[in-house]
Amino acid sequence: MSKPTEGTVDSAQTEITRLEFDIEWPPKHAAAYLLETPAPILVDAGDPSDRAEETIREGLAERGYEPGDVEAVVVTHPHSDHIGQVPLLREAGATVYAPAPVLERLERDPADLADGVREIGRSAGYRGEAIEREVERARDSLQRNRRLLAPDEAVGFAFGDLFSVAGLEFDPIHTPGHQIDHASLATTVGDQQVLFSGDALVEPFRPGAIHVGIDHGAYEAVDAFHDAMDRLEERSFDRIFPGHGPVFTTHRQTVEFTRNELESLTADTLEAVVTVGPATPMEITRNRAGEVRYPAQLLDTLGALGTLERRGRVSFDSFDGVRRYSFMKASP
Repeated sequence: MSKPTEGTVDSAQTEITRLEFDIEWPPKHAAAYLLETPAPILVDAGDPSDRAEETIREGLAERGYEPGDVEAVVVTHPHSDHIGQVPLLREAGATVYAPAPVLERLERDPADLADGVREIGRSAGYRGEAIEREVERARDSLQRNRRLLAPDEAVGFAFGDLFSVAGLEFDPIHTPGHQIDHASLATTVGDQQVLFSGDALVEPFRPGAIHVGIDHGAYEAVDAFHDAMDRLEERSFDRIFPGHGPVFTTHRQTVEFTRNELESLTADTLEAVVTVGPATPMEITRNRAGEVRYPAQLLDTLGALGTLERRGRVSFDSFDGVRRYSFMKASP
């Protein structure tokens, strides 16, 4: 890990203000945080709606700022409810920081993305036009995120290396599972160790194991989430500022809660395999969760099935690219 750079700000003078955005999907809100250093910093930036722009402008004005006063925006992960107002702030003069792997993935060839969606979508039980709808959804998401978080107009940072933003040091921790290149940002404010956890650690619920979406790596999502919890458990924090839910102080309890929720998901998925197997991931999801209303429900199942396979609890046969999972009895 690199050493802190010179010229750091007096963190004792830093105030943190929460900006909360109304969004259309659960949990119906998202949060960004204004760090009132001499050169103000925003961690995340809300969703792309006009209403979110009003929230940014009004929230800044209440603290005596306007968008042009924001020195930098630091992004935890490239979901639209966290990067939506990046263009507003970038155009007003802010420097944008994001995990370097996020910026690299935004440069991905859309044809390669489409191939991944088709292969994993077919494996999950999507067919025909349903697969092509998911391909189009993924392409639209990539195009939107490239527009919001333009990779050639942002500064990338590496996991494990301290980096300085407007004189404040951040330690980016790789916390995948919800998103493959997700960064949780540790820093010191006054005499407290704080963490901007994005969607990696939230209280009182577990964010979905979205990881890569319907793409290569989807079956690794739950194991990746456990890896993230391992990294966070090793650290100590006084306050956590999440992308959803309230600010909280129960760091290790929330890590343990998240682990338990992941294990409950895995157990429920195994029970569904026992009940309906051999079955596709889509059929397993319907048994586990009922009507599939959100992609996150299926993605949770894909991640859990990958974990169960690696633990030797389930196996699958593939015919014409479609996976059908069955329960494996434990060896005597």
